[in-house]
Amino acid sequence: MQSFIEPLKQALSRESAVVLVTVIAVDGSVPREPGATLVVTANGTDGTIGGGNLEHSSIRRARDMLVANENHHSENTEQESCQLSLGPGLGQCCGGRVELLFEHISSATGGWVSQMTNGHELKSAGEDKWLFRRLENKAWIIATPGEFQKQVEVDDTQTVFNKACVVNSSCDRHRWFCVPLIKRLPEVQLYGAGHVGQAVVAQLSLMSCRITWIDDREDWLELQPEKTVNRVLTGSPVYEIAESPADACHIVMTHSHAVDFDICHAVLQHGSFSYLGLIGSATKRRTFIKRLGQRGFDESQTDRLCCPIGSLPLESSVPSVIALNLAAELAVRWEQTGTIDC
Repeated sequence: MQSFIEPLKQALSRESAVVLVTVIAVDGSVPREPGATLVVTANGTDGTIGGGNLEHSSIRRARDMLVANENHHSENTEQESCQLSLGPGLGQCCGGRVELLFEHISSATGGWVSQMTNGHELKSAGEDKWLFRRLENKAWIIATPGEFQKQVEVDDTQTVFNKACVVNSSCDRHRWFCVPLIKRLPEVQLYGAGHVGQAVVAQLSLMSCRITWIDDREDWLELQPEKTVNRVLTGSPVYEIAESPADACHIVMTHSHAVDFDICHAVLQHGSFSYLGLIGSATKRRTFIKRLGQRGFDESQTDRLCCPIGSLPLESSVPSVIALNLAAELAVRWEQTGTIDC
């Protein structure tokens, strides 16, 4: 689910009311993108819309909203939006503009909040559902983009729903804020639990992605404490490739060049992947490319093998530096494809 759903659910289990602050539109240089959220309670927050005075002033406004609605229990979500310039007035030099949506939500609130916090089905005929909120009068729809466009005629019939956005209704000029309810996370399959593999897992665990970590040494796989990492203990890592997601990022850094080659061969043969990175030098890449060519792979296929890994011109072989360089390369790719965390 989207990252704000669980904090919202947990906050409502402790508090009588919260305010959900959401970035719904931006213009120019701003700290966060549409879809970024902040859950505000009387004594705490969860999430971020960018920090600084923008966030501090938003928290104050949200808490004022909590006080104003303290004795008002409604099944409807109270909401308001505002546009802010990130200039001298806020003490921030970004210079852009941001529009925020403030939603007062109580334990009695029904509607989309009730459906989301009670495990609403988020798929329809294999297609993920979105939350569509009308900004003028609190109407809402949970549907797939196709179902939504059948109910609400939007200005641009070519609108591509791949990330949070605002669309305009062509018949009544109402604005709708649209956000996917399932956040697609990049899939990473990491082969190798050596020193660099340990550093890569530690670095990528700071980012929003799903990590499958593959090695034949159980004690090495358990060295990193990250609980969200899926550890696969196997002496035959190539068998894990056939079932890998079509858009997975494969990172190859085992303790054996022979195993590295077999994995690269299997990934290229599988064909469906978004990234294939091999630890090593330019000489190692040339050797692998030559051998892969002898196995029948053409240049268009072997060109997809990234080696050395990392997009920054760093020569350090320190594991933490290699991991940071790789993370930067993946972050650029994920941002370009719209799969990076919002």
